[in-house]
Order: sequence, then structure tokens, then C-alpha cells
Amino acid sequence: MSDYGIKTYADLAETCGGMVLANEMAYRPMELVNGSWAPWEEIFQWYIVQDPSFLMGHTDEPVFYDGELCVHVWGLKTYGTSWSILPAPEIH
Repeated sequence: MSDYGIKTYADLAETCGGMVLANEMAYRPMELVNGSWAPWEEIFQWYIVQDPSFLMGHTDEPVFYDGELCVHVWGLKTYGTSWSILPAPEIH
């Protein structure tokens, strides 16, 4: 468990404020602004996040920025497991 009390992806998602599932964002030109992602790695879900500051400051999760729409998008590389039982990524 991190010093922030974040144990699961559900806990981590709470740090983002509002989130909207927007899988069509995968087809938009976006800039990777946090974490790592290679084109051969599959991102299963794309979420527009209201406040990406914790994700960007304390994780290596892939966060993208769409300059035309002025939104940050969290790219999830996990699929099919409830976020309430999925262990959070490393928090630093």
C-alpha cells in the first residue's frame, strides 16, 4: 500500500475527479505526457480525466493530451478485472 492509501485501481481512479470512458480517443492524435507506452502495447480503455495531476505526479501510467480538445486521457492497459480488486500500480 502506498503512503497515499491507494491500494487498488479504484482508489487511484478516485484521485482523477470525474472520468468519462471515451474509447474513440484511441483514433485521435494525442501526445504522451506521462508514463510509457509503446505502439505495440494494447490500451484497452481510454478515459478522459478531469484532474490528471496525481496520475502524472505519482505513477508511470500512460496519460495522453489532446491539444485540440484540451483534455487529458488515461490509457488503461488492463481489461476484464474489477478495479476494486486490481492492485494499484507503483505509486512514487
